[in-house]
Order: sequence, then structure tokens, then C-alpha cells
Amino acid sequence: MAKKLSRHAFTTFWDVHAWTGVIGGLLLHVMFLTGGIALFRDQLAVWEEPVAQQRSPVERVGLQATLDQGLAAAGEAPEQLWLRLPPGDLGVARIQYYAAGEEVSSWIHEGLVPQREGLSRFLFELHYLWHEATGVWLYYVAGLLCVALLLALATGVLIHLKDIVRQFHQFRPDKKRRVLWSDMHKVLGVMGLPFQAMYAYTGAFIVFLGVLVPAFTGPVFGGDAARADLAAWGASYAEEPARGAPARGLALDALTARARAAVPGLAPETIRVRHPGLDSATVDIQGPVEGALFGRAFVRLRATDGAVVSVDAPGAAGARSGALRWIYGLHFAEFGGVVLRVLFLALALGTCATILTGNWIWLARREARREGLGNRVLARLTVGFGAGTLVAIAALFLASRALPLDWPGRVAAEELTFLAALGLSVAWALAARDGASLWWRQIGLAGLLLLPVPALAARWSGAGLFGAGQKLGAVVAVDVALLVTAAALCASAWALRRAARRHAAPPQVAQGEAPAPLAGEAPAPLAHGGAGLMARRQTASHG
Repeated sequence: MAKKLSRHAFTTFWDVHAWTGVIGGLLLHVMFLTGGIALFRDQLAVWEEPVAQQRSPVERVGLQATLDQGLAAAGEAPEQLWLRLPPGDLGVARIQYYAAGEEVSSWIHEGLVPQREGLSRFLFELHYLWHEATGVWLYYVAGLLCVALLLALATGVLIHLKDIVRQFHQFRPDKKRRVLWSDMHKVLGVMGLPFQAMYAYTGAFIVFLGVLVPAFTGPVFGGDAARADLAAWGASYAEEPARGAPARGLALDALTARARAAVPGLAPETIRVRHPGLDSATVDIQGPVEGALFGRAFVRLRATDGAVVSVDAPGAAGARSGALRWIYGLHFAEFGGVVLRVLFLALALGTCATILTGNWIWLARREARREGLGNRVLARLTVGFGAGTLVAIAALFLASRALPLDWPGRVAAEELTFLAALGLSVAWALAARDGASLWWRQIGLAGLLLLPVPALAARWSGAGLFGAGQKLGAVVAVDVALLVTAAALCASAWALRRAARRHAAPPQVAQGEAPAPLAGEAPAPLAHGGAGLMARRQTASHG
């Protein structure tokens, strides 16, 4: 039997566990929800843009001809550019570069088609709280939340180590509503513990690696930033020559063949050209390596003669490169295929439920004790952000299919739709008289907003479930997933409505009564969503 913690240790762990959960819970909910969706970013990118559903002409016309077509349509030679190749034979290539300080991203399809859809990109960037309007500071907030989550997980496990096996399977749906919430919080929390720990660690690693590495490598290399970057990051940060004179380089097809010879099995995804048309031009070719777990490779070549400048690939690099591949490979689920991503999505949704039920249990207890004048506001904010995020994402999908496809302002309009829907959901939660019905009403609204999206998608594409053209697996799969999600949201709203009617009056604790735990209940091991506070007062009786 595990030894009982001392009173001081329990109180210290519990305070850290509780406060980290309160501060970051709702933002972590948004990050896990959008992160789970972003696992299917490639499929969403095909679904949202009809041009991406075309058969790729790259294999037929060649890489250099594809790039030349894009540059001819652009009418300029940028300092550097990226050519992003479609996965498999579906989709067309994209060219990206900067002009007058602004990023230009266009599909190479019968000239250039400007990128006009941003749904998948927006959800992906929302996962790590990034947006051009806010700059990098929110990105670092996301990293701090990952660190806080790791701390909450560690302290939560230490607090509940002796009860963790029982909490893995104890679920009593026939009990009162608060017992149901508590069991759900603990069961989902324990089941998702490895998943949450892995994502917290890899997320913090990715965010803060660029900040921490210079702090250690700078002193080691005597202030030589170039050598430090090369040692810490590898070939991708190798120093490049300055701009030179005009010169003719090899075609991208020949350079790609040399990269594949240097790294057998390399499947190019991104080609970066610096100083095109000059004797100082370099070409970076990146992509996965077939048959290698988390096997991504980077090859830099001189454009003039095809000489390999540097290689960063599985088996040809040190521990640093391997660690980076594993960290990124785990975080972005670059293994296991679609089945694993579906599992990760389910675990992400379970984490969201862990966060929200934890917050709700704690807030219900505070309400019963009449603790804090702002408790009702906190409870309404939990609903507004918890269910309101679902409403906002559903509104984003609806706007994506309802707005005119060639309208130049559609990307900004989609983002504003998301923010407006989230803001209105929060305002609705704060102003509503009947707080008990907020959950099912907002979840039901999200389902109703999402329901017509697959049918509306047929306006722009015939490749989907309701389209009249040739079906594409990725597009049909997204349509089906949207319908299933809409049905699940509506069914959840219906179930919550029935539960709310069955438990019209929430359980109350008599004024002055000691806040004893529920039958068989101990504080949950994963209270990073604020649930840790639900039993802070239990510390008074601990030991």
C-alpha cells in the first residue's frame, strides 16, 4: 500500500495542481479540441479547396516546368520561394514567397489561383494559439500552458497515487449528476494520462526549443551563432553564401534526383529555392523517408552543379536530429495512419471532457458553499468557452461553404465568424437566466450549424458525399465525419436536456456543512482544467 503523503506535501502539491488547472484549463480545452481536428489537416485542405481536388500534373510535366509556370504567372523573381508538392497524385502544387513584406501563396493551376481558403490553416494555428495579429506572445503562452499541464499531471498523480487504479474504472451513471461528472472526470483523466503527458511534453519542447538552445550553445561556442545553430539544429541551419552573379542552374528534376540518391526513399514534399538564377542559389529538399519511423530528411544542394552541401536524414545524423524527429513525429502523429489519428482525436475529446467536468465540479461545490462573488461568472465562462468553442468551429465550417468562393475577403471573414460566434456564445452564457440549459442549448446549436455543411459543400465541389461529380475518398470522408459529428452533438444535446430535466435542482450542500467528498471520491488525478480546486478544502482533514 502506498505511503500516505505528509500534510505539508499534500497541501503543496494540491495548491500547485489546482492553480495551474484554474489558470490554463479553458485555453487547454481550445488547444486540445483544435489540435484533434488539425490531425486531419491534409484531408481538410483537400476538402475545402476545389483546386486541391484536381489530379496533379507534376509527375507529367515535371518539377521545373511546374515552377516556371508559377513564376511566369507571378511575374517576378523573389529572393526565395517555396514549392509545396501535393501528397500522392491528388492536388496541385503551391508556390509561396514574400512580396513587399507580405506572404503570397497560390496554387499553380492553369496559371495561379490565389489561396482563398483558410479553415484548415486557421484551426491548425489556433491549436498553438498563433495568429499574425497577436504576434509570437500567445505562442509562448501555449508553451507555458504545456509546462503547467505537465506540472498538473505530475502533482495530480502524486496526490492520488493510492487511488489511481480504482479511479481507472469506477463509473456510476445511475448516481446523482455531480457523482456522474466526478466519475467521468476521473475515468477519462486516468485513461488519457499517457496521451496528455506526451502532448504536454512535446508541445513544450517544440515551443521553447528555439529559446533554450541559444542559451546553452552560445557560451559553448564563444558567441559564434552560426556554429551554435549548426551544432544544435543541423543542416537546415547551415550558413549560406551571399548573393552572387547571374548563373544558370540545374533543373529541379535533376536536383531532386540527386537528393534521392543521397537519401534513398526520400519523397519530396517541400522544395525551397534561395537566390534563384544566381550562382549562389541553393535548393533545400525536404520530405519523409519511406520505411523509416519518423523518418524525415533534409538535403541542401548547390543549384549550379547539384553538389550536396549538407544532409540531415535518419541514420546519417546524431542524437539531436533523431530527438527532433521523434518529438515532431509524436506530436503530429506521423505514424500509425488514419486509425491512430482517430484514436488521438478521441483522446483529445476525452481530455476536453476531463477539463470541463473538472471545472464544473469545482464550480458547483463553490456555488453550494457560496464561495466568491464571481463564481457564477466563472461557471458561465466555462460554458461559454467550453460549448461556445464547438459553436464557433461549426460556424467556421458553415461560413467556409456559404461564403462566395472567389471573394477576396473570405479568409478574414471566416476568422471573424469564428471570433464572433465564440464571443456571442460567451455573452449568451453570461446573460442567460437559466444556466442549467446552457450546455445542451449551445451544443445543440453547434450540431445544427454543422448539419447543412456537407450539402453546402456540393456548391463548390462534386467530389463530396452530395456532389454530382467523381467521388474522392478524402472529400467524402470529411463530409461523412461532419454529418456524424453533427448527429453526435445533437444527440448529446438531447441527452443533456433530458438529464437537466431529471435533475432540475442540482444537489446542494447545506450552509455550514463540511465539504466532504462524494462517496468513494477523491480529487481527480488530472485536474489541469481547474478540477483540482473542487476539493482544496479536503486538505484540512488530510493526514
